[in-house]
Amino acid sequence: MSRDNKILLAALACGAVLVPAVVVLALRWPWWAWLLGSAALLAGVAAYARRLVRLHQQEQLREALVVQQQRPAVPAEPEPEPPRQRLLRDVPLPSSEPDYRFVFGATAWWRRPADAVGVAHENPAGLAVDVLLTRAREIAATEHPGGAEVVAHKLAGALGAVQRDPHGHVEVWAADVTLVLPEQDVDRLHRLAEVRKDEQLWHRERDHERSKRAYLADEVLQDTGSAVVWWLARNENDVERAAELIGTLAQLSAAANGTEIDERFRHLVPSSRQAPFPNGLPFPGDSLSFGGTLDSGRFFSYGQLSAGAELPADAEHTAIDHVRGLLDELSSDDEDADRDRLADRLATLFDAAGQAEFAAAIRRRFGTAEDGQVPAQPRRSST
Repeated sequence: MSRDNKILLAALACGAVLVPAVVVLALRWPWWAWLLGSAALLAGVAAYARRLVRLHQQEQLREALVVQQQRPAVPAEPEPEPPRQRLLRDVPLPSSEPDYRFVFGATAWWRRPADAVGVAHENPAGLAVDVLLTRAREIAATEHPGGAEVVAHKLAGALGAVQRDPHGHVEVWAADVTLVLPEQDVDRLHRLAEVRKDEQLWHRERDHERSKRAYLADEVLQDTGSAVVWWLARNENDVERAAELIGTLAQLSAAANGTEIDERFRHLVPSSRQAPFPNGLPFPGDSLSFGGTLDSGRFFSYGQLSAGAELPADAEHTAIDHVRGLLDELSSDDEDADRDRLADRLATLFDAAGQAEFAAAIRRRFGTAEDGQVPAQPRRSST
């Protein structure tokens, strides 16, 4: 609305108020007559003002239309080219393990962007494939080959989004993404996993065994007292049995520490279990039972012999017969030298057990060298 129209409307509004007032005063009408007259005149002024506003708006629309018609037409945006596709199959991709490679497949979609400028790329399909494979390699190279299925979903999400090459020549995305690991590599990974789990279990079991051995050697069997206390802790209601086992526990403690049985407990260990053998263990009474012709014989253990057990009158003769039977079983008749050496070694063993007379009887019976000397071996011809 122009400035003149605004002044005119203001003057009309003032007249609509003042003119009725003058008339009412001049004619001495009641005051409500002034109100009615002023209201009627103001309504007319308002209607006139609305008409002026409509005329002004119409004028503005005409001016805008003229201006718009005078502007040059804006060219319409070009529509993007329809996308094209290329199939990708059996493409190797690296994994986080150098010797394991994924096998990748997808459908590559590409098109030239609508806002692309400059000369189009000579090989847009190759450029699109390169963009996809570069992105796929970046993702796959950080993933373990054992999770091919998870990596396939990750690739599908990353490659499904539209992306451009660095120079803006093509827009590219992928569909139908597949990613697998060769069956041979899957089997290898399964075997490696089993080996790792077995190795971990073996290390745990070994550490557990070491801990048990250390506990037994350093605490339980450190001395006879520790062994007795350990047994009582596990069988606290069987004190009498603990007293009976003091000799056995003393022997175990000495064997665990590689020492002699303590003098204080040696009287509690049976004499047959104190034989001075290199490994500290006695032979049982039937240790010479080999079956065959020896089943009905009479035998004496090395522990009995070393402990000074009394033998019957025919004990030497019976024992010598047993030795002869043993030598017959272990050697043939045509190997006299081997037979003599074996007999001499048995005699030496009985010498060490304190049975010098029986050892001498073996030497006399089988003609071996005296004092534990092994007879000279016949020289064999070299081939």
